[in-house]
Amino acid sequence: MPAQPVARLAAVLIALALFCGEASAQERWAAIAPNQENSSTVVWATTKDQAKKLAVLACKQVSSTCAETPASTNGMDHLFAVMCCTDPKGGCAAGVGTDRAAALKEVKSVLSDGGFSKCTLKKYFKAGTGEEG
Repeated sequence: MPAQPVARLAAVLIALALFCGEASAQERWAAIAPNQENSSTVVWATTKDQAKKLAVLACKQVSSTCAETPASTNGMDHLFAVMCCTDPKGGCAAGVGTDRAAALKEVKSVLSDGGFSKCTLKKYFKAGTGEEG
């Protein structure tokens, strides 16, 4: 085959591979809706809203004390910090950050803004795997 048609074919194949790679690469979101029993799990979806809905559904499968607002992230290297409080009533929340300190700061801010106190850190979860972190 002459060099010019081979170069064109190579360029077309490279462009096609790049396009297919971008088309098949979907965004991934992780979310968790914590509960007082500390039995929630991280779930994943291709959109933020879908991940949040799935997190609440997953929580409701194991608990009746699920947080109303799940924490979510599209950073699979992020961590979730789950914390529960007893004052003025029982309640839990999750915060997300790039490391433990950032996730803990976020969840403390959420609970403080909600008027909660007497809080205990329950667990850290890795967004990308759902494992304890």
